[in-house]
Amino acid sequence: MIKILISAVLFFSFMNCSVSAAVIKNVDFGLQADEVVITFLPLSAGEASLIQDGSGETILINTGNASSYPELKKWLKRYKVKKINQLVITKQQKYYDSNVQRAVNDYHIERIIVPAQYQAEFQTEKWKESDLFQLTNNIHVDVLHASKQKTAAMDLLFTIGEHRILYAMSSSDEVEEKFLRIPLTHVDVLKIPNFGEGTFFSNAFLKQLDTQLAVAFTKPGRSYSPRLLSNLTAEWIELYDVREGSAYSIKMSLKSYDVMKFSAK
Repeated sequence: MIKILISAVLFFSFMNCSVSAAVIKNVDFGLQADEVVITFLPLSAGEASLIQDGSGETILINTGNASSYPELKKWLKRYKVKKINQLVITKQQKYYDSNVQRAVNDYHIERIIVPAQYQAEFQTEKWKESDLFQLTNNIHVDVLHASKQKTAAMDLLFTIGEHRILYAMSSSDEVEEKFLRIPLTHVDVLKIPNFGEGTFFSNAFLKQLDTQLAVAFTKPGRSYSPRLLSNLTAEWIELYDVREGSAYSIKMSLKSYDVMKFSAK
C-alpha cells in the first residue's frame, strides 16, 4: 500500500504501465519484501535515481550537478531517505558525480561503486565490463559496457524479478551493435543516455529491446535529438521527461509494475 501525506491529490490507480499522479509532501511505499521502487528524480541539472528495496536497502544512482544538490536533498527527504546504503556512479562527469562527497557525509554512504576507469580521491569499488553483481536479494546488475575512452562510464542492466531496466550511458553505433549481439531483449524501462542529445539508437534496436517506456533527465540548454523522438514514436515507446519538475516512481513486484508521477507543485 502507498501512504502519501499530501497537500492536494490527483490519484488514479491502474495496473501495470499506468501512471498515478500526486502532489506530495511525503511518500511511504509500504514495500513488501519482494518489492522494489526506482524513482527518477527531477533535478534541474543532471541525473539522480533512487532505488528503495523491500529489505530496507536504499541505493542512489548518480548525484547530479553541484547546483542541484539542494533539489536532491529535498526529494530524498520527501521519499523519507535518511541513510543511503550504496551509491552507484555511472559516469565521471559533472552532471553525474558532482555531489558525491556531500552525499557521503549527509547520508552515511559506505559503499561507492564506479566504472573501472574512474579516478577518485575517495575509496571506491570499481566495476568492469561483463561483471555481474547482486545489490540486494531483489536486484541483480549486469555491466553491459564500460567505456574505454577518456571519460569513465558504464551501461548497466538492472534485473528485478521479471523486469529489466537498461540504465544506458552510451548511444554510439558501436555500443548498439554490441547490445544487438548479446542480444538485449525484453527491457521494460530505458533510461535515455546523454540527456537525449546526440546520436541515438536505431528503430531496429528499440524494436529488439521491446521496451514500453523511456525516461530522460535534463540539463541547462538540453535539446532532444530529432532522431530520438522520431524513433521512440515509431516504436510506441512513451517518454517520461523529468524536466517538468515531476518525479517518476516505478514500483515493481516480481511480475507486475506501476508507474507513479509525483509533482512538487
